[in-house]
Amino acid sequence: MKTKISLLISLLVIASMALTACGASATEAPAAEVPAVEEPAVEEPAATEAPMDEAEPITITFWEQEGEDVDVFIDGLIADFQAANPNITVERTHYENEALRDQFQTASLAEAAPDVVRVPNDFAGPFSTLEIIAPVDALFDEAFLGQFFPGSLDPAKVAGTLWGVPDNYGNHLMLIYNKSLIAEPPATFEELITVSKELTTGDVQGFAYNLNEPFWGAGFYGAFGGWPLDENDQPQFDNQAFVDYLTFVASLKTDGVVPAECDYACADTLMKEGKAAMIINGDWSLGDYTTAIGDNLGVAPVPTINGQPYTEMTAGKYFMVSNAVLDDAARQEAVTAFITYMTSADIQKKWLDEFKRLPSNVEIAKDPSIASDPILAGSMADLAVGRGQPAAPEMRCAWDAWRPNLEGVMAGTVTPADAAPAAQEAADACVATLGTTP
Repeated sequence: MKTKISLLISLLVIASMALTACGASATEAPAAEVPAVEEPAVEEPAATEAPMDEAEPITITFWEQEGEDVDVFIDGLIADFQAANPNITVERTHYENEALRDQFQTASLAEAAPDVVRVPNDFAGPFSTLEIIAPVDALFDEAFLGQFFPGSLDPAKVAGTLWGVPDNYGNHLMLIYNKSLIAEPPATFEELITVSKELTTGDVQGFAYNLNEPFWGAGFYGAFGGWPLDENDQPQFDNQAFVDYLTFVASLKTDGVVPAECDYACADTLMKEGKAAMIINGDWSLGDYTTAIGDNLGVAPVPTINGQPYTEMTAGKYFMVSNAVLDDAARQEAVTAFITYMTSADIQKKWLDEFKRLPSNVEIAKDPSIASDPILAGSMADLAVGRGQPAAPEMRCAWDAWRPNLEGVMAGTVTPADAAPAAQEAADACVATLGTTP
């Protein structure tokens, strides 16, 4: 237990997250209020042989960090699940993203964790390192996992082990363009550069994106043959691919292809106001852009660079289960039934219809509503060239080492050749504090 607590402190320091930001006391952890449940007798039939409505009543606790716009939707799904499984009550609690991460870690080490959480993929890193969540293969078989895109499962893997089950797939970047300013998206970055310069006149910017954010840089780095973590989940920056990527993005600025200074708000506002021909942004932004520019909204994969795809990171939202659930057969059965329902094809179709969330289910991906919708079809096509965002704890070190060096290159205060070893040194020093180096 002392080792886990020390590791928790290390992870929280690296992530720059203070527990005081959580805003909730230990007594607020729903898991602490769950009544005890009698263990099923050994002679009873296996859980899979008995209908859930014949089992003893049980309450499971569920934490999530979705936005307020989907609270009612999730509650409706839970109500339908409870109607089909009258012996199971699901108690949902909402937290903001970082607060949920902190609270789950703290509650787990205090043996008061909720049974299941729905979280971004990168939570798998610290949760699995602390050994507070159950591996998916302890809960589900290969037949169940066969319904998902392999690509949708990869982002929740750490050291080859799967830690979460997705109910959607995406969270990826794409080229978003205004059809009133450019009729067809460019197929190559060479073409984009030429067209962008032609379109940048007066109030109109030909091309923009979040210049200093590594998440946007990952696709460029991937196009030059690099990736932030190697096969052993160790940061890799001191290489020619990283130098080439930094040189390329710096040239976009010095050559006037992108604005001199542009962050997320800059590119986002330009698109919403109809003043950007093309930007790079994520699938989460499509709803706002549809409202802002309507039928003029176009979506396509980010153009290739020197013939290689812009390799954006992909992920989703994942159901992860407390390790404590494995000690209670009845609770495990209830939790697996809940996750099976919440990640089913029918529910993913509802997410698609209501919120345009692309599915992780291979069959729903064939739904005609995707092919017939140019925006969804473009987004789905973009997923084909993506790569799962690493969930290992070392990825936090990679982000933190990458960002200041990217900023230095874009500001002209650091050369790409100097930034590569500097990023490597910073990332390695960070990883050493995690105590996870092989």
